[in-house]
Amino acid sequence: MEEKHLMDIMIPLKDYAVVSQDATIREALKIMKESSERLSPEKFRHQGILVKDAEGKIVGKLTQTDILRGIVPDYKDIGGSTLSPIMQTEMDDMMSYISDKTFLGRCKAQKEKKVRDFMTTVALSVDVNKGLAHALHIMRTSGHRGLLVTGEGKKPVGMLRLTDIYQFVKEAILED
Repeated sequence: MEEKHLMDIMIPLKDYAVVSQDATIREALKIMKESSERLSPEKFRHQGILVKDAEGKIVGKLTQTDILRGIVPDYKDIGGSTLSPIMQTEMDDMMSYISDKTFLGRCKAQKEKKVRDFMTTVALSVDVNKGLAHALHIMRTSGHRGLLVTGEGKKPVGMLRLTDIYQFVKEAILED
């Protein structure tokens, strides 16, 4: 196996799912599904979608976690701060009373909401000329599972996902 670079394992921007920040969650999920189906079989399906503004500039991403947060809010979304362990326990107790019917209703209520209300602003990127170890370091220290890969002038050229790095590592380890 030969050494690989970011450009070798990233998904080019033209092949990655991108949606307008004005699209609905339903539209975003359809685009993400269609984009995943076009990926080569050795690539993992998308677990997120890049978000663009009216000028076509990438301004964020929409992940599974972002969508799920709309159904059951994170503690940090309530009051803007971390809750005490006692308050967390009380919130856990309250959330245990949401019935499956109510949960399904909350899921369906998300479909017409706008992407811009759920997306995470893209703050982390990696230059296409940096190494895989550098990109992995950024992901591991930030907790992000994907990085926007930028080229000349910080222009986005692709998306590097943790699953793509893992695939390369797995193949390197298993190679005889």
